[in-house]
Amino acid sequence: MKRVGVTGGGGFIGQAVNRELIRQGFEPVTLDMPKHDVRTITSLDVDAVINLAGVLGTEETLGAEAHAVEVNILGALRIYDLAAERDIPVVQIGTGHKGQPNPYAITKGAAEDIGLARARFRGEKIVVVRAFHAYGPAQKMSPPHGTATVRKIIPSFVCRALTDMDVEVNGSGQQAVDLVHVNDVAATLAEAIDGPYGMVIEAGTGKPTTVLDAARDIIAATSSASQIVHRPMRAGEPEYSSVVAESPTCPNPWPYRLDETIDWYRGKL
Repeated sequence: MKRVGVTGGGGFIGQAVNRELIRQGFEPVTLDMPKHDVRTITSLDVDAVINLAGVLGTEETLGAEAHAVEVNILGALRIYDLAAERDIPVVQIGTGHKGQPNPYAITKGAAEDIGLARARFRGEKIVVVRAFHAYGPAQKMSPPHGTATVRKIIPSFVCRALTDMDVEVNGSGQQAVDLVHVNDVAATLAEAIDGPYGMVIEAGTGKPTTVLDAARDIIAATSSASQIVHRPMRAGEPEYSSVVAESPTCPNPWPYRLDETIDWYRGKL
């Protein structure tokens, strides 16, 4: 049985990864804050690492660029260095937002590129899994230490719809996103432990869904009296962006298991 370290293992995706690793016969080892900080960790007593640790937030990271660099880039480099010492695989989570003009996308993209370069030119066992818009039960409405203006779209839409509050959409709502169930993302991450190293795997469905359509789907699925209202765009996010997998690995497009997700939030309100 392989022991697989999961940095950020206490988070939304991390918990799903731990469940998937157990299902596949691995032993997950959660490496999470405050005991295991990727910026200062000194050893990896595991057989592989899935690096999920990161500073999140399209808008939140503006003005906090140094912190994003420390965790998203330098933290990933420390994991790469420690893994190289023991010749063990690293699955580095990336983001479908790569290329967008915000520190989150920029720093996560840099960590991806450095990992791929090290795999290709130094023979290190690093593979990037670029995760798209994960959703599912237990996702927090805001990232850790988030602000009221930065919200994860699915839990935000679901909770507001369940309480008949206005469902708030940023901009026109025509941004195209790839909504993928967190269990499918977790399966892709776990399967990537064996490679292919030096490559990018896209944990997405390839199906574009506009933010506006996602809001409408959730209002319909909850039989809500909510109305859709439009708010200004978040800083750092283009209004007509398209963040959709080009080479998808996840088979279940939106609204896969939406009812299960809604039921989980209904039980928490």
